[in-house]
Amino acid sequence: MTIHETVEALDAGPIATKEAFEVGDLDAGQVFARSAEVAARLLNDVIDSPAFEPQSEEGAIYADKITAADRELNLDDPVDAWRRVRALSPHIGARGELDGKRMTIWKARLEDGRFVPEVVQPEGRNR
Repeated sequence: MTIHETVEALDAGPIATKEAFEVGDLDAGQVFARSAEVAARLLNDVIDSPAFEPQSEEGAIYADKITAADRELNLDDPVDAWRRVRALSPHIGARGELDGKRMTIWKARLEDGRFVPEVVQPEGRNR
């Protein structure tokens, strides 16, 4: 989490403070919630007298907009499928075919190297 000055370029302003935290098995929604907690604390620490330092461009990457293809699960790669589900939940969900039916997979786990869907939504139906 980084508190930085807003400039015209995306995520490029000078930094007042930053803090990394372990993501572990959290899904995107849990990461967003944890980020908000950390951001509130960091902002509180610097709001009265921020001291900004230039942001390094080393290691910076641009994340393209998520496409329909990014949502598609490759169930032949259980680790990648599990990571996609985590990355897309709870916002838009990952898509795949289970037992011959199209599904949105909202939550899954890895069990002995196997992809195990936990919360699914058949096409046109509720979770």
